[in-house]
Amino acid sequence: MKTSKIYQLNHAHFEHKLWRNELESIAQESNFFLKILDEYKILTLNNSHQSLIVAEFVNQFHHYQRLINRLIQELSAIERELAQGVLNDKLFDSELKKDHQYLNEEMIYFESDYRATKVKFREFIASQEEVPILN
Repeated sequence: MKTSKIYQLNHAHFEHKLWRNELESIAQESNFFLKILDEYKILTLNNSHQSLIVAEFVNQFHHYQRLINRLIQELSAIERELAQGVLNDKLFDSELKKDHQYLNEEMIYFESDYRATKVKFREFIASQEEVPILN
């Protein structure tokens, strides 16, 4: 295997590891946010505006969880193709490069969108009067 191919393989492996770690971290974080929102659902029953905001955040975090599962499946498929390419000595053919680039763009968009939602969520929580959290 040529040095450039080994470098590409190492780079792809490192990038995939970062993506997988990021997705797993966001999955854990969104579970935590959903637990907080479950408590806020109970506390905002008398305030329909607040209830709508809480419901929208719940929907968004559930959407991210579904998206995380899909992105992990795509990442796993690309890793299988990459492994097959190593075995067949056909590393980074044009189709795999397109798939990798597409996943890269999806990850950039996902991370940006999630970050924006997280900022809005934090602002919402910070804007609430001191509300006792139920245990």
